[in-house]
Parts: sequence; C-alpha cells; structure tokens
Amino acid sequence: MPAKWPLWDLRCSSYFNCLSNLTNFGILSCRKLKFDENVANIWPEFGSNGKDLIKVHHVLNHTSGLHNALAELGAENPLLMADWDECLNRIAMSIPETEPGQQQFYHYLSFGWLCGGIIERASGKKFQEILEEAFIRPLNIEGELYVGIPPGVESRLATLTLDTDDLNKLPERPPRPELPSTFQIDKIAQLATSMPVLFNILNTRRAIIPAANGHCSARALARYYAALVDGGVVPPLHSSLSKPPLGSHNHIPKYSLQNSKKSKAKKSKEVTAASNNQTKNHEQNKYSKDFKEGSHKRDASGDGYTRLDNGCNSGSNNTSVSNSIVTVYNDNVSKIFDNPRIHDAFLGVGEYGNLALPNGQFGLGFKRYRAKDGSFIGFGHSGMGGSTGFCDITNRFAIVVTLNKMSFGTVTAKIIELVCSELNIPQPVEYSSVRDLEKPLIN
Repeated sequence: MPAKWPLWDLRCSSYFNCLSNLTNFGILSCRKLKFDENVANIWPEFGSNGKDLIKVHHVLNHTSGLHNALAELGAENPLLMADWDECLNRIAMSIPETEPGQQQFYHYLSFGWLCGGIIERASGKKFQEILEEAFIRPLNIEGELYVGIPPGVESRLATLTLDTDDLNKLPERPPRPELPSTFQIDKIAQLATSMPVLFNILNTRRAIIPAANGHCSARALARYYAALVDGGVVPPLHSSLSKPPLGSHNHIPKYSLQNSKKSKAKKSKEVTAASNNQTKNHEQNKYSKDFKEGSHKRDASGDGYTRLDNGCNSGSNNTSVSNSIVTVYNDNVSKIFDNPRIHDAFLGVGEYGNLALPNGQFGLGFKRYRAKDGSFIGFGHSGMGGSTGFCDITNRFAIVVTLNKMSFGTVTAKIIELVCSELNIPQPVEYSSVRDLEKPLIN
C-alpha cells in the first residue's frame, strides 16, 4: 500500500527467502508454461536421478522432494552458493527424498535455484533480466530491489547483524515437522551465527541466490505485494513525502572516468550526471512510448522491453502465457499479470486445488495465511531473520517489514500486530504464535 509517511531509512537490506516468491512469480510470467508440465521437459538435465516425474506445481508447492538439496554446501564450501551455474548443475543432478506431491517440506534453499532454473530454460533469458522486466521496471522500483547487486550499490546497503537475545531462546523450541531435517531449530541456531559474516561479504551480495540474498527497501517489496493484493494492478506512486522518489536511483549505476585534475574531474562528473539523467529520461520516455503502443518484441539493439502477459486458457486448469509482462487497458490501468484467478493459484484453491496439498502451509509459491476461523485471508512469505511480507486479499491490505538485525519474529510480530490493530483488520494467526517465540518466524 502506498506510504502515507516519510520512509526515512531507504537502505537496502539483505533478506533470506522473503523475496523467493519473486522467483515463483517469474515462473508464471514465462512463455506457455503450464503448472502440470514436467520440469524435465523444460530443463532436460533435471530429469536425472528419479526427477522425471516432478512437475512445475510440485516445485511451487514445496512437494518436489528436494527440500534438503544442496544443504551440504554449508559444510563443504558456503561460497559455492555464489556460483549460479554450479548450483543449477547440482540441482539438476540432485536426488529427491520423497515422491513428488506426497509430502510438503519447506524448500528453504533449493526453491530459488529450482524456480530460477525453470525460468531461465523456459524463457531463454537470464534470471536477473526476467526480474527487471517482470517486476522492477513495471513497478517503478529501479535501484531498490535486487537479487545480486551490481557494482555501485554498496554504499546504500545495510549491514546484517544478529539479535543474540532471540538466538539464545531458539534451542528451547521444539522441532517443526514441516521443516526439513537440515533446517530444524537446532540447525537454524547454528546457521544464524555464521550468516551475517557470509552475507555481508561483497562476493555473496553480488551473487544470484534467490532464496537468500535479495536486497530491497521495504517500500519496494510492499509495492510488489500491493500489486498482488489487487490482482496484479500496478499501484499508484508513493506519496511525495516518501523521499527519495521511487525510481530515482539508476538501477545499474554508471561511472565516469576520473581525471587527475580536480577541475576536469568535477566537469567530468557534471557531464556524466547530465548524460545519465538524459539517458534515464530517454529510457523512461521510450518505455512509456512502448508501453502505450503495446510493443511485444525486444528490438534488435536490445534496448526494448520484452513483455510477458500472464494469461489463462479458457476452460483449462493450466495457466499459460503469451508474450507480455504488463498489460495496458483502455483506462490506462496497467497490470503485471491478468489471470483473473491468480489469487486462487497462489493459495492453491478452486481449480488449482488439485495442485496443492489441501492441508499444507503453502499454496503455489506462497505461504497461505489464515484468519482465526481457519479460512484463508491472504498469502506472503517470511525469511530467516525476521523480515516478512504478505497481503490480505480480503481487506486489500499489504505490508512488508524489513530488518537488518536478524531476529526470529518477536519484533516483526509486534509491528504487524500494531499496524493491524490501528487499521482494525485481523492479524493472520500465523503471527500470533511468533511474538513470544512460541513458533519462530523463519518462513
């Protein structure tokens, strides 16, 4: 939802799995990709070692059986997580532990590589390219959301630290049956102590690790959820009180050559700044022009924007897509997808109910949130460290809480409770057990 008050701290923080649902939404934006399609049809190498029957919806519903895949990297060499191609190769060679569709375990680390590999094979494009085309440009959040930062963003990053008070309480909590064996509470306590060091390293921050190193401002991610809560409609821009304005950062910072003389260096910077502004304005005007004309093709120079329109076949349970990311209607309302049943898909209900375990905590890609009476009210995702985002589709409400001091939900739950009480809307029951760490917030 658009901010009503200034957001003083717009430093980008690193989030664990809070952004992983962006990768599953990317799946929905790929060309003619059906939920019931075998992953091996899209990604042939993936079909090895008994994975030939795993379908796209098994991946999205956390029932592929690969919940512990690549967990060994922590002991072997944590820096291998920064090697995107190596991790995709290892995922392709991994061995499932359960039959697809039978048991739901949170794929805390493998989910990002699974979805990322599918996205790249189905679209023929790089993961970050799809991320920019599907979300960042349409939502006007350039410079405030990354999975793998480019050079020049480092000064705007918050540093990860650890809330030791929360950490010391973790060993007292019982095991969680919905979590895989390598991500039980005792293992999480061990992992947490090393995470700030590993994920503050520049090499890790620049890597593509969709389940672990998303970098964003709270307002950028909230804008994404605000679009989801309204069925994909791109929300209006934030209040002018929110500084700096959304989209004011260059997504990929540019540099000028340094001159040895100060005067020349200053002039060079001024020229570069003017050039950058002119280039950005040109790109924005070009995007606006393409947007209105409904251009569906990437131009030969590579400067155009491919559009992936998330459509739905009439009379079919499978969502397929044509070639457009943003759909523009006659009333100038833009959408990042136009499947009228997209909420049912995310929740795994209605015609999508046979693609998700009925009593599982996940729908298709998102965690499902419930009211006190047990009914679904929305969906979202949290990450290890306390950051969270969700949208209440019943009350048309979206909220994101981002933390760089890693905790396990006590602070987050209090913020959610306060905001919901002030707005007089129900708080999802999933947060009620978090406040006193009865059930730590880790997914």
